[in-house]
Amino acid sequence: MLGNNGANSFFNSPIKYQKQDYDKLKASCRDQGKLFEDDQFPASPNILFKKKKVNGIVWKRPHEICEHPRLVIGNVDTRDVIQGQLGNCWFVAALSVLSSEKKYWNKVVPDLKEQEIDPENPSNYAGIFKFNFWQFGKWIEVVIDDLLPTINNKLIFTHSSAKNEFWSSLLEKAYAKWAFFLENKNK
Repeated sequence: MLGNNGANSFFNSPIKYQKQDYDKLKASCRDQGKLFEDDQFPASPNILFKKKKVNGIVWKRPHEICEHPRLVIGNVDTRDVIQGQLGNCWFVAALSVLSSEKKYWNKVVPDLKEQEIDPENPSNYAGIFKFNFWQFGKWIEVVIDDLLPTINNKLIFTHSSAKNEFWSSLLEKAYAKWAFFLENKNK
């Protein structure tokens, strides 16, 4: 993982995808007393599917899906990743491997303590999360809101075996945002 200049680029600061600055956006939401809504990747059926139409989708935040939501419960492991009704098995497999490699997981899911949905510190929650993806020798930081697609109050994509753990669902959403851009850029 050497950069062009020969320096180890694995721990360099990530590039802010779509120039969204997590810290500034979160501070702004907290100052205004509102939850983040990502205008770069809005909660919309058009974001989910190109041609397929799925009825009954309702976008919800973790606290609207369950009581006491958390980003991570206990230790991260392969049981945290379950394929949803409309999920991709390749993505679930990749997340399972990632969950067993703590060094890489901590880079992909940065600043866990700061991002955690903490019931002891509810004022820290602003409905915003960030994840990093490695592309062409650089980390890309992707910011998302925590609105997730549900049907009958159940997540329809990747989710955890614990009903109140959301790291895998939110990471999948961040990847979808990033992949959506890459796919549309190449058209």
